[in-house]
Amino acid sequence: MIVLPIVERELRVAARRRGTYWMRIIAALAGILVFGWMTLTMVRDRVPSTAHGIYLFRTLFSFAFFYCLFIGARVTADCLSEEKREGTLGLLFLTDLKGYDVALGKLVATSINSVYGLVAIIPVIWLTVQLGGITPGLLGSAAVVLLNTLFFSLSAGIAVSTLSQHERKAMMGTVLAVLTVTFGPLLLLSLLSEYVSPAFESPQVAWLFVVFSPLYSFGWLIGVSMPAAGVLPFPAFSFWCSVLLVHLMSWMMLRLSSRVLPRIWQTRTSGSVLTRQRERVEQWTYGAAAVRKAHRSALLDLNPFLWLAERERWKPSYVWLYLAAVGGTWLWGWYKYEDVMFDTKTLMPTILLFQGFLKIWVASEACNRLAEDQRSGALELLLSTPLGVREILRGQWLALQRQFGRPLLVVIVLEWLVLPRNFAFKMILANQLMLVADVVTLGWVGMWLGLISRNTSRAILGAVLRILVLPWGIFYAGGQALDFVSRLAGFGRFTPGFNAALYAWLAIGLTCNALFGFYWARQNLLREFRNVATQRYQPERFGWLKAALKRREAEPLPRPLAVRGT
Repeated sequence: MIVLPIVERELRVAARRRGTYWMRIIAALAGILVFGWMTLTMVRDRVPSTAHGIYLFRTLFSFAFFYCLFIGARVTADCLSEEKREGTLGLLFLTDLKGYDVALGKLVATSINSVYGLVAIIPVIWLTVQLGGITPGLLGSAAVVLLNTLFFSLSAGIAVSTLSQHERKAMMGTVLAVLTVTFGPLLLLSLLSEYVSPAFESPQVAWLFVVFSPLYSFGWLIGVSMPAAGVLPFPAFSFWCSVLLVHLMSWMMLRLSSRVLPRIWQTRTSGSVLTRQRERVEQWTYGAAAVRKAHRSALLDLNPFLWLAERERWKPSYVWLYLAAVGGTWLWGWYKYEDVMFDTKTLMPTILLFQGFLKIWVASEACNRLAEDQRSGALELLLSTPLGVREILRGQWLALQRQFGRPLLVVIVLEWLVLPRNFAFKMILANQLMLVADVVTLGWVGMWLGLISRNTSRAILGAVLRILVLPWGIFYAGGQALDFVSRLAGFGRFTPGFNAALYAWLAIGLTCNALFGFYWARQNLLREFRNVATQRYQPERFGWLKAALKRREAEPLPRPLAVRGT
């Protein structure tokens, strides 16, 4: 008898995949690049050599921790919900498999690459021991925390995927669950100390609340590694209590998935509690019959695909709720801390974080509709009607405009009114220009990646990396390269002026938007839309370089010139 047969099969399959080996190489290479970047930065800033190991450990450990904390939303959030959408989950239970067989099998199948990536990073972190300041025991504790956090994130993804059916909702649910467990105890503690009693601020009481968070063990090791930390005010055993509690929570989530899985795949009767609950949610989302008819008539008159993308009548309201929540939080901070909220060091990161989440939301909406219709085959049916490609794209743009247009206009106006006058006019103008350009580009790139990617999460990640992450990486790498060349030439440290840095950042961002948005995504959407809608999951065929080569190969060869005299 084979124990956990799905686990054994998935391990054998993963051992033959090329991506399993490439993931380890890429993760180790990323760790080495961060290690080298930090080393050059410390040499440039003349950091004492005795502190190199400490700073490197804190940087690498922080990157690895947040990777482990949120990787579950990427790899396990849709593993079971996808089976439910395709109707294949019930086939597994026609055999003698148990719930824990399926849950653990899916956990191993989807997480093996992320585990290998973490294992590849740990030897790079070990180099900090050789530089001094970090003991092997501290490094061993860090490895335990990283593996434990990774297990927690993957288990949260499995649990949410068990209860979900849609990919994007499963991803958002996993992120929300991880954030709640991670920062919820800290928020609860701050509210209790603020409005109930200051006694909750004492270390003897505070650790009893935050010990349930994975952030506690991470913060403990960061505090111990600091040279001037001294003796931490929390009990020494609280670190291992936090590790144990987070580990137990992970097993509890897997246990929940194992118990629920054999029951949720079965067809529900019309009178079941779950069916009635879903009908109530659908009634609230889409409205009664009369409301649906009026909403459909208004949208169909504009564009048929607009109705398909905007059937949920409350979607525009979600953006307004987000703006109200952010605005209310900022007003509370202004009332509580007054001038701190108008400080440049506080206000600018807040604006960038707020706009960043809004841009990711736009990319998510742009990817989702076309990805779902392409996966279900509905897009191919639409193309068999008189509805053309440009009408479909126009309908998607009208849906994005209906959901985000007015909120974006309000954001632009409020930033001009709220930002203090000590902010440079050029910086405000450049930031808002990039906001509009990024939103438009993310719409094009999101639609194209939604068509060619295997799932929505890959499409969203690809759009965010190309439009939001790549320009900042180029800007920082260019600054570091200029600084290195300047020092090598004997001119000293390279310090660009404010205007030069602002214009360079704006030029890099607009160039990436033009290349990815209009030259790559928009052109491919207009040329290859029908081909992609009928052929699933072939991203390598429609890369910008291969697409150009394909078009060149399709061009007829020029006729040879006639030889004179013949």
